[in-house]
Amino acid sequence: MALNDAVLPEVITTERLILRPFRFDDVDDVFAYARDSEWSRFLRILPRPYEREHAKQFIAQQVLRDRATHPSWAMTLEGVVVGGVNLRIDVAQRSAELGYSVARTHWKRGLCTEAARAVIDAAFGARPDLIRVHARADVDNLGSQRVMEKIGMVKEGVLRSSRVERGEVFDEARFSILRREWEA
Repeated sequence: MALNDAVLPEVITTERLILRPFRFDDVDDVFAYARDSEWSRFLRILPRPYEREHAKQFIAQQVLRDRATHPSWAMTLEGVVVGGVNLRIDVAQRSAELGYSVARTHWKRGLCTEAARAVIDAAFGARPDLIRVHARADVDNLGSQRVMEKIGMVKEGVLRSSRVERGEVFDEARFSILRREWEA
């Protein structure tokens, strides 16, 4: 099976979570956590203040994305969307970038770790040509870096002054897991 022919599962079930495609009726759940400025502190790309209209736009983007190259899942806990996880797949490079977030009320409970691990397992399982999954985080976002370490990613380094968002320059930590590491 070629990398661009493989499709990841629409629904992934973990011990505590159901990861499923975002739906239009998720707007209120997304807005409830995304308007929290502490939640979005390291997500500088998001508008501030975060309005309900922004949640609608986010949901529409997720629903319309091509799942073959940019699958995303709503992270649901007991039927409520508490975050999301996604991949950006680069078919030519046989790699994927992992992204995730969870509502601040659910920080430090292992939910991002659980969701990210399940998505990596699904990606490597469904896409035999995939050779690596990588992720990045603001160097000050230690929680996100801990998630990457817990799911078996290795820190590759820090890119200094690698991003500018809202006029602010910041460094990014880069992590990855290779297929051979995942298989081990």
